[in-house]
Amino acid sequence: MRIGITCNLKNNESRLSSAYVRAVANTGAVPFLLPVCGSRYQWQEMLNGIDGLLLSGGGDPDAWLYGEDALPGQGYVQPERDAMELYLARRSLDKRIPLLGICRGAQIMAVAAGGTLHLDGAGVQKIQHQQRAPRSYPIHKVKVRRSSLLRRILQTTEIRVNSLHHQAVKQPGRFVVSAVAPDGVTEGIELPGHLFALGVQWHPEWLADDYRHGQAIFEALLVAAQKKRKKANP
Repeated sequence: MRIGITCNLKNNESRLSSAYVRAVANTGAVPFLLPVCGSRYQWQEMLNGIDGLLLSGGGDPDAWLYGEDALPGQGYVQPERDAMELYLARRSLDKRIPLLGICRGAQIMAVAAGGTLHLDGAGVQKIQHQQRAPRSYPIHKVKVRRSSLLRRILQTTEIRVNSLHHQAVKQPGRFVVSAVAPDGVTEGIELPGHLFALGVQWHPEWLADDYRHGQAIFEALLVAAQKKRKKANP
């Protein structure tokens, strides 16, 4: 199975943390790094060459994408990456390609489906979402909705996760919220009826080595990719 992972763009270089690569590779899938580029033809060829898509974390999506102006606290915007990932997300939703979004990736998924984001929890945040701890250390609890794909993957309704964000999903668009932090900040979204379309606000790639619930998310993406390929090649 081939899992495409979108890269971050920094100083005109496409980059990706090895934690994503390791978490995908440990499932037995082959990680394919997808660099930021500007051609729709290239984006479509990326999708043609993979069995599943992982939208990685990174900077803030531009507020303009969901009809708002940038607030003073918005981070550095990457228009080329925004355009590419929105295209990939929308096509994956339309074509029922297994799709996993992590942190920024979950936010991109929501925006792609007509949703909106809020900055710093719009005053809602009451726990630490930009943790002052190692990336692999779980800092707060997450409650998981019982009747959800995420619950079936994790086999529990409560986990502890790491937290490295200051934006979050406000309105999920076509998605439904499947997990929340204790202060109500959205931590998980998914699309009912899709083979696999899941976004999480935490970073399971940094938890996968030490916590079963971290690696379980990547294993679920692999299973969905296998089902997709089997259906295409019965």
